[in-house]
Amino acid sequence: MASLVNATAALQDEGPASNTIRATLTIALVAAVIAWWAIAKSRYGLKNLPPGPRGLPIIGHFHLIGRLPHVSLQQLSANFGPLMSLRFGFVPVVVVSSPAMAREFLKTHDTAFADRPYKIAANFIFYGQRSISWSSYGDHFKKARKLCATELFTARRVTSFTHIIRDELWKLSGELRAASASGEVVKLRRCLRGLSFNLMTRILMKKVYFGPGASTDESALQEAKEFVNIIDSVLTVGGAFAITDFFPGTKWLDWTVPAAKAASDKLDSFLTKVLDEQRPGEVPDFVALTKSYFDGPDQMKYTKALLVDMFLGGSETSSTVVEWAMAELLHYPKVIAKAQEELERVVGRERMIEESDLPKLEYFNAVTKEVFRLHPPLTMMVPHTTAQNQKVAGYDIAKNSMIFVNVFAIGRDPSVWSNPLEFNPDRFMGTSFNVHGHDFELLPFGSGKRGCPGLPLGLRNVQLVLSNLLHGFDWSYAGDIEKHQMTEAMAVVNFMEHPINVRVSARLEDATYKTLSINT
Repeated sequence: MASLVNATAALQDEGPASNTIRATLTIALVAAVIAWWAIAKSRYGLKNLPPGPRGLPIIGHFHLIGRLPHVSLQQLSANFGPLMSLRFGFVPVVVVSSPAMAREFLKTHDTAFADRPYKIAANFIFYGQRSISWSSYGDHFKKARKLCATELFTARRVTSFTHIIRDELWKLSGELRAASASGEVVKLRRCLRGLSFNLMTRILMKKVYFGPGASTDESALQEAKEFVNIIDSVLTVGGAFAITDFFPGTKWLDWTVPAAKAASDKLDSFLTKVLDEQRPGEVPDFVALTKSYFDGPDQMKYTKALLVDMFLGGSETSSTVVEWAMAELLHYPKVIAKAQEELERVVGRERMIEESDLPKLEYFNAVTKEVFRLHPPLTMMVPHTTAQNQKVAGYDIAKNSMIFVNVFAIGRDPSVWSNPLEFNPDRFMGTSFNVHGHDFELLPFGSGKRGCPGLPLGLRNVQLVLSNLLHGFDWSYAGDIEKHQMTEAMAVVNFMEHPINVRVSARLEDATYKTLSINT
């Protein structure tokens, strides 16, 4: 605030040319004072806030947050406890970092904290926050949630998608077998991302953009490239710090505002083109069902918002988890050997892994749980909020607080997990832990009313892709695995900062891989 006062004073002796600047600074100063007063008023009478560090005027605790917010918050929570109070600019923040506290917010007081805060990027990208992930807790959210539970992600419908996953695995196995024969280094992220993109575009749009089956004419190649660029820009702006989310009246200072608008405009044009091209009788079930649930002038906004939600949730997260899994396994070759031994014992060498095999693969399922524990798709859940002052675990929670559940910290809590940084699937052997949101020690898909509705498809995707990659191929790191840094990137999805390049060797006969193909 002092800097604003000094800047205003420095303009006192300047001529008329400074009027606009002076007025802008004055408005910013007044807005800061009003926002400061609003925060103080919202906390008036709340005498027992969760513990937290001392903040600074105006900025609050932003100076304590480093390049990876989930790590900074984990470290702060180690000092101030599993329920911690902060302030980001003028927004009160509560950080949840233990299974017990997660249960309080996601089960005991689930409805009270089921709302979402306003976020400028989400407002642009999700058509006024009309998606399931970002919409307010109200009639629209409940209707969309019902659509997912009763139509889009039923057990029967998810099973109907399995042939698409297997077909994309068949295509990928061809690329990997070619690399095995030639000794070529494989860029694993490119392969996994292409598979996940195709899976979701086939389900949501009936389109194939990459690899065999994709159109090779110039316009189709350009469309595929455009789509990837749009998704990358959406992920970039979605994970960026937006000043206006925490400092009211600062849109004019915030570079993310024009960036978010530009990304959303391109995304909307792309989706409009794709949807307009669909002929009667060729409309994907997802689009037809969504349109049938929502009517009125905003029908297409709801449809597009859900398309974006499902695509981002079903493609980027799944491919990222499998990449983390392979990176961990390359550091622990004995775990790979143990998983492959189980796969051969249960399935044999004459066919690839099928959906019906998954419940029988106890050790492999322990591997996937351990990956989800250490590397959840999102390091922190999409933030929750509440419209009223609340009482949780004896603490006062101010209305309009932004609630962050640090899934990353919960999965590495030394009071819950022995040797939490060690990749050790054996910790799950003989236990009943699952990732469905009932065990608050393990929350990769969230929990409660705001739990991920696409969990059945996302989990099936990860399980089938990872199990078939391990069953079909031997893997080695292209370089010195000990020098590979297992660190997260600063992004909305839990990307690995340093993608891995690998060498593969086919383990099975050619005829075995063909059992993946939907044409056999």
